[in-house]
Amino acid sequence: MPAVGETERAPNIAKAVWDAAGKRSRSEGLPLIWVASRALTDYAAGTLDLPRTDTIPTASDRRGRSVFATTTVWEAADKRRARDKIRSMSALVELLLDAYAQGEIHTLACMVPTAQHDSVSRPETLPEALMQRTGTASSTLSAA
Repeated sequence: MPAVGETERAPNIAKAVWDAAGKRSRSEGLPLIWVASRALTDYAAGTLDLPRTDTIPTASDRRGRSVFATTTVWEAADKRRARDKIRSMSALVELLLDAYAQGEIHTLACMVPTAQHDSVSRPETLPEALMQRTGTASSTLSAA
């Protein structure tokens, strides 16, 4: 289920990449649409760097796959993608999911008390103790 404000997008992703990312997300107990959404969000925010920018030359059977993102995230990711010289948003999402499937990026989740919930949505306001405990102040995905 998408988060509030997210809309469905349909980037063309190779079946093998989609399946491999889905297999890993299931093994971690995470919905693939959540992983894709977080990867795009963190990439757009500049907190997740791609380990590589070349798509898989042998990847085939690409078709539109459902991912969810807010307009703000999609547009920010698109601007960064252009600066990084990645040919399209489809290529970007495929790269993010392939990096995840290959173990080049990892999920990071942190539980917080209800009283800290609002600060989590604004990483610059996270309590110092929480930042020290997690080792990060803003990213939910991290590069390997």
